[in-house]
Amino acid sequence: MKRIAHEAVKSAARIAALSMVIGGGLAAAAWAAQPGGAPPPVLQSETAGVTPFQGLTAHDLTYSGLDGVTTGGVRIIDGDTARTVATVFSSQYANFAWAPDHRTLYISETYWTLGNRGTREDVLSIYGGPTLSNEGEIALPGRLISDPKTHTFALSADGRYGYDYSFQPAPAVSVIDLRARKVAASVEIPGCGLVFPFGKRGFASLCADGSLAVADVNAQGKYAVHRTKRFFDVMTDPVMDESVSDPHSGLALFTTYDGWVHPVHLADTPRFDKPWSIEKAAGLSPATSHVGQITWRPGGQVPFAYEPSRHRLFALMHEGPPWSFEKPGSEIWVLDARSHRLLHRWDVPESAYLVAVTQDEHPLLFALSEEWLWVMDPDTGAVLRATKIVTPGLARVRGGQ
Repeated sequence: MKRIAHEAVKSAARIAALSMVIGGGLAAAAWAAQPGGAPPPVLQSETAGVTPFQGLTAHDLTYSGLDGVTTGGVRIIDGDTARTVATVFSSQYANFAWAPDHRTLYISETYWTLGNRGTREDVLSIYGGPTLSNEGEIALPGRLISDPKTHTFALSADGRYGYDYSFQPAPAVSVIDLRARKVAASVEIPGCGLVFPFGKRGFASLCADGSLAVADVNAQGKYAVHRTKRFFDVMTDPVMDESVSDPHSGLALFTTYDGWVHPVHLADTPRFDKPWSIEKAAGLSPATSHVGQITWRPGGQVPFAYEPSRHRLFALMHEGPPWSFEKPGSEIWVLDARSHRLLHRWDVPESAYLVAVTQDEHPLLFALSEEWLWVMDPDTGAVLRATKIVTPGLARVRGGQ
């Protein structure tokens, strides 16, 4: 599991420190309970209050915590101030998405009745209102996710349906009617994984033979699945599961370990454009999987972000040999996905594992390392502000998948 062992050591240290604080608090409580002891006055600064959640703003970043010991949690940060706006409880390796109203948060998660064992429950939890309080759950038939991946859960472009990928007992996607709050269908996708929504109810999944499984509703009102042609070589240069897609336009940019971008227009009959190389766009020779070749390659936990309005692809890049895709990015490359040109190359203050860009008229770029969040100008690469964070697992912005 990425970075889990390292984080477990740090988490243990945090737990030890927390235990010391809790111990001190218990001692103080015991002292206050002695005969004749009067409780200290409650100062005005100690009174608690809750700031109503006004809804996700254009510059907010939402990310999940990735920690080998403590629980996950979903955190919302205001990109204009780098301050935490809200925190929502979640299980480990949960996935999440915001409804189009930017006020309702859906979290796909798994719990065990005895903490780390017992009966497993897979649910889609719903949070909303001025305090992001729990508004109920939808029971899921299966989930079985042991590593955070962006495309294990997604919403349709209009927010009517949720799609939850599961691997129990075989690869399938649960289609959830969010208006009726129930699972509408379970669609088996043998040999395939993840979910990339398109249209009103369709979705696609990546398959182990290099093809796509395409699921859409047929004339009888039920999902039908068919396979496309193979469009990448799964043995020498497979596409990365953290590739980006835009559910509104249906464009997916499936990017390989060696940096080849395969543009696919998702539909019941997908259209495949000619692939292009990130390295070639930068004036370099295309990367290959040949042993010993050291060159620039994409890598990290979530190495890509896409800005549809300006067709810009942001990629975390590092220098390394083939199959070094887990290595964080020391640079962010900004590419024009239409003209296949490199627009910018920017250094990251500390190698980053995740990248995200907001979808508004004046966007912000986020780069996340194990401990830091940098808010950057996506046009100049300037670091605008920074804040310390818990180790991130997934990251999303308003209007983005």
